[in-house]
Amino acid sequence: MEVPVKNLVETVDLTAEDVLLPMLECVVNSVISLQKSSLPANEKKIQIQITRGDLPTNLHFDNLKTILGYKVIDNGIGFNTNNYKSFQTPFSQVNKDFGCKGIGRFTVLAAYKDFLVESNYEENATWHNRKFKFSTEKELEIIEFGNSDVQQWKTIVNIENCTNHILIEKSALSLLQISESIMQHCFIYYLNNSLPRIEVIDLENNEVEVINELFEKVSKEKERDFPLKGEDFKFYITKTIKEGNRKNNYLYYCANNRTVGNPKNIKNINSIFSYPIQIDNEYYFFDIYVVSDFLNKKVFKTRNGFNIPKERENLLFSDDNTITFQDIEEQISSILENEYDSFVKTAKQKNIDTVKSYISHKAPRFNSFLKNPEILNSIPPNLSEDKLEEHLYRISFNARRSVENNIEKFIKTKEVNEDAISQIINDIKAKTAYDVDSLADYMMRRKAIINLFDKFLDADENGDYKLEEDVHNLIFPLGLTNNDLDYENHNLWILDERFISYKFIASDKAITSFSQMKSRKETDLILIDNPQMFNNPISFGDKASGEVNSMVIFEFKRPGDVAHQKNKTDYRWEFSELVEPYFEEFIYQPIKKNYKGNQIVLKETTPKFGYIILDIIPEPLARYNKNKGWKATPFGTYFKIEAELNLHLEVMTFRQLLEASKQRHNPFFDKLFT
Repeated sequence: MEVPVKNLVETVDLTAEDVLLPMLECVVNSVISLQKSSLPANEKKIQIQITRGDLPTNLHFDNLKTILGYKVIDNGIGFNTNNYKSFQTPFSQVNKDFGCKGIGRFTVLAAYKDFLVESNYEENATWHNRKFKFSTEKELEIIEFGNSDVQQWKTIVNIENCTNHILIEKSALSLLQISESIMQHCFIYYLNNSLPRIEVIDLENNEVEVINELFEKVSKEKERDFPLKGEDFKFYITKTIKEGNRKNNYLYYCANNRTVGNPKNIKNINSIFSYPIQIDNEYYFFDIYVVSDFLNKKVFKTRNGFNIPKERENLLFSDDNTITFQDIEEQISSILENEYDSFVKTAKQKNIDTVKSYISHKAPRFNSFLKNPEILNSIPPNLSEDKLEEHLYRISFNARRSVENNIEKFIKTKEVNEDAISQIINDIKAKTAYDVDSLADYMMRRKAIINLFDKFLDADENGDYKLEEDVHNLIFPLGLTNNDLDYENHNLWILDERFISYKFIASDKAITSFSQMKSRKETDLILIDNPQMFNNPISFGDKASGEVNSMVIFEFKRPGDVAHQKNKTDYRWEFSELVEPYFEEFIYQPIKKNYKGNQIVLKETTPKFGYIILDIIPEPLARYNKNKGWKATPFGTYFKIEAELNLHLEVMTFRQLLEASKQRHNPFFDKLFT
């Protein structure tokens, strides 16, 4: 039965990652040809010539051109009778002992239109020259065959005219990149001391790389074996001194004496090995090569991947005997940690210190983890802050859910015995710890707001900054009512803790948005024209409608604007003028509805609180108000009580407001963050 070449070529699926695979197949065939040769080892040689074409569509910074084709020249045994017959036979077994599957030439045709071979060889004491062309349309075309006057072993494989646009674009690689790929692909031959001299020449500029010289920079570190589910695996560890732009350690899977597919970054297997490893005061990168008869059996015929599941979870049916890449990599990871125990211990401790620092300074919501060595040791090293946050959150979420489920189960089953009681006590302790974490997270946010307020005040007092530009956004997000805010999005606690639970909160809104009273009085909550935070009282109560049990009005006086409006040197005005008229609006206006149209009732007997915040309180202004019945407090603020209206008024500076907020919070900060 004959299978058309075209049909076989169509079964080969090449991706962008396989850009060098056709050339690498030719190189390995040359290596095998030289392994069969009786020439002395120092005379065996392969030369690879690169012919470049145009620049890629997407230009690179280094202006590298794409590759038109390659010539692979060797002095191996050539296309003698046996090898030529093998070439004519798909899936030939002639070179099976060398790891060949008899399909590499079809991989070449899957990418290149022209595949030309010329071979000069000796057979039965006679020198021959054979020249033929291989293509999908005409298959094998004999161009020339006969005796040769040249007594020299020489085979030239010329592949050119790539037909795969993706591979053409990806072929704009440097000579060093190509050479390193050849080096990695043939690494097992190097480890087995069967690698001939390989030269790579870029004809564009006559640059040359010798693969064997690249290997001189690599030292074989260790060789380890491990069994896995009835199969034997071996891996070689090689190390290269850290230099150049290299950033990662790599793992290569090998089959039939060559690497398969692209390497895996070892940090994705075990993040401890994210960086070069220090050995005897020198930094090295590792390359690990895994070999096994299992891999030889599971490699695709095109040798660009394996028929092996990636993870255990991907198995359609549970089968404990199925080997996955996850199984292999867990074994390798464990062995690496044992082999480099000193480095691993140092890296793990450094990671624990990093995690602790992150939690302490940036994520107090995970404070309970600081005293949990099991959790700290479980966190992968070298995570970015985003990934670390994600990992910590996942641990916290799962732990909280488990604890809450246990408590709920205990309540529902009402099971009371010594073990159940012991378990529920531990769960309650854990829940308490997580609740403290939540409090710490919330208080950390408050601390940041207080520090920011402090910075604003410092800058304003130094004349570098205008406070009014940002105080508003510090207290209220612009243009939002309390219906638009969630618990954490306003910072009214700076003013007074009670206001967190108060309704009717807003800023920069017209009075008609919140009250249907026919009034032009402007407040920041009940606001018509002025979009500023200053010189506009903020008004809210403990209820959004109905009879309120208390009402509070704040006014932030614009910095520098503490004199009477008509005379900038006139301090003869009373603090109460800023807020008292707004209480009167709510008390005496006949129609009092909120922004939803619901009735609001404010009585003379309702507790009312008014606060005025200034940047400074000039001595003449303070003296004038003292004469009007205002009293000084030990903290430098002033207050006045109007008993007949059940009204408490207080005036303070921005700095005094900040200090009062600090004093309220310091006991929490000291407890949670020191």
